[in-house]
Amino acid sequence: MSERSPSRRGATAAALLTMPVAAMASEADLLRTLVAAYRDECARLNLFEDDIPDDEPTPAWEILNEGPLPVAATKEGAMDALRLAIEMNKDFTYTKAIPNLVQATLGFLEGAAV
Repeated sequence: MSERSPSRRGATAAALLTMPVAAMASEADLLRTLVAAYRDECARLNLFEDDIPDDEPTPAWEILNEGPLPVAATKEGAMDALRLAIEMNKDFTYTKAIPNLVQATLGFLEGAAV
C-alpha cells in the first residue's frame, strides 16, 4: 500500500465510519471498532475461492497501516489491539499495522497510569 496524502487519509478514516461491522464493538472505543472491522474484512476476503482481486476494497487494512490509530479507550480495546498485533506478527513479514496497534495500546496504558 502506498503513502497517502493528508486528504486521502481523511477519506480513508471516514470509510471506517461507514464500514459494516457484524459485531459492533464499543462505540466509545474507536480502536476496538477498527479491530472488529478488520476481522470482518478478513472474513469477507476469505470468502474468495481464488486470489483476492487487486481492486477489492480493504479500508480497515489501510487505516491500520496508515496510522496513527486512535488510542484504545478501554482495557478490552487495548487487549483486542494487542491480540491482533500478535496474530499479524505471525502472519506477515512486515506491516506498519503492528507498531501502530502497539502504539495505540501504549497510549491507553500511559493514560491509565496517570
